[in-house]
Amino acid sequence: MSEASNAISPTDAQHAEVALSRQSFWRSLRRVTASGRYIPQIDGLRFIAIVAVIVYHIGQLSWMNCNFCASQEFGLAGIISHLDRGVPLFFTISGFILGLPFANEHLLEGRKVNIRHYFLRRVTRLEPPYILNLLIRFPMIAGVKHVSWGVASAHLLASLFYMHGAIYGTLPMVHIPSWSLEVEVQFYLMAPILAAVFFPRKSWMRRSSLVLAIIGFIILRSVTPGDLQTRLHLSIISFAQYFLVGFLMSDWFLTAAKRMKQSWLWDLVGVGALFAMVMITEVHAYFLLPLLIMAVLAAAFQGVLFSQLLAVPFVATLGGMCYSLYLTHSLVLQFCAWVIIHQDLAGLTYLTRFIAYLLASVPVILAVGITFFVLIERPCMDQNWPSKLWSRLTKKSTPVLS
Repeated sequence: MSEASNAISPTDAQHAEVALSRQSFWRSLRRVTASGRYIPQIDGLRFIAIVAVIVYHIGQLSWMNCNFCASQEFGLAGIISHLDRGVPLFFTISGFILGLPFANEHLLEGRKVNIRHYFLRRVTRLEPPYILNLLIRFPMIAGVKHVSWGVASAHLLASLFYMHGAIYGTLPMVHIPSWSLEVEVQFYLMAPILAAVFFPRKSWMRRSSLVLAIIGFIILRSVTPGDLQTRLHLSIISFAQYFLVGFLMSDWFLTAAKRMKQSWLWDLVGVGALFAMVMITEVHAYFLLPLLIMAVLAAAFQGVLFSQLLAVPFVATLGGMCYSLYLTHSLVLQFCAWVIIHQDLAGLTYLTRFIAYLLASVPVILAVGITFFVLIERPCMDQNWPSKLWSRLTKKSTPVLS
């Protein structure tokens, strides 16, 4: 072939430049970490989890008032109803991320975790978006739920302190999905204690005790079946196994993963585990879901293609916005539901309604979530933002000399 034929055409160069520009754009929006260490595969897993949760809620909305939903569509609706298992995936990721610094301290003799900074970071990073989200929703509650302002205020106060599940034993009134955030906060409070219990031990004892604890909580959950409308099932007691799986995987990541080679076999394991997470029944999920999520997490690092796909800038960056998307997506869906109620869609099948809701709501969900992330959440990722804000507020203007 001639030298000219090997040259890159102007069109190819333009396409490459556009692709590079898009990657740079998404990288510029990625999350800011306190340690400065960024693991794109973890945000890629967050992408999977938040997509699953959003599609699950769209599926719920599609089933409402569906008078012509055919019996054969119950299977599709049932599969979509299993996508709420993105929440346990979130729990496992939290266990992994919060376990890493403690595991690094005890297993690799790394930097000691500053407990004061650990808790302060949780407050400054997570509280402002959470509180703002609740305050935005609060004025709508009294009218939509048909309750008095006093009742709505009491539920708001309980949610502000992450105590709604403990006090009322029901899903939060102001923001239903925040039940999982209450469980997350319970783990944040317990993580330093759990780390002190498990990580200082010898490797065989550490891993054995974690596995036994995981099995114990799995059994406890299996013998207390039921929905989330109880204080027990709205607490960490029903979900501790997933956080502990995250702890176990943080141990593996720091001590064993680096000695393993990436393999296409792990790609098959990861895809198969994701498929099984959606397909298994609720009874089987009690026992198998922690193991399947563990397999997905391992494949995220040891797979060849799976690892690369999770690290794609668009995927990882959107996954890094999962907190903003989680906080805001239900409000968008509620608005869509209000609009759709006034449309004559009752005669449509479940699949048609689901596709219509998906196409109508997802662009708005992304627009609102990304805007919330850029304006509210991402600035709070700067661990020094409180002092910077205080400095601006207290800074005296320099007098102008005449």
